[in-house]
Amino acid sequence: MTRETVEMQLTSEERSLLLRYGYPFDQIRQALEACKASDDIEIVPMDRFELERLIGDVCRSINHMKRGRTQDQLLELCDRLEAAETYGDGMLDVF
Repeated sequence: MTRETVEMQLTSEERSLLLRYGYPFDQIRQALEACKASDDIEIVPMDRFELERLIGDVCRSINHMKRGRTQDQLLELCDRLEAAETYGDGMLDVF
């Protein structure tokens, strides 16, 4: 049984936040680390199960930190991850 994959466009900063505060599964961690040196927006594929767990981990990190810039960044990232989970679209709206 194959799981549906969501392709997430992530900025360099978002990828760094996920590596530090998201505790990703190996497949996502490897994809994030593979484009770690890039400053470009990169696509990181995530299956829905991994995405759901990643959202939970990011939320846990948000709840365990003091208010500040990093928490705000994680809240925005979490909103994007949740939207991708809901709609199956992780692409950034770049105008």
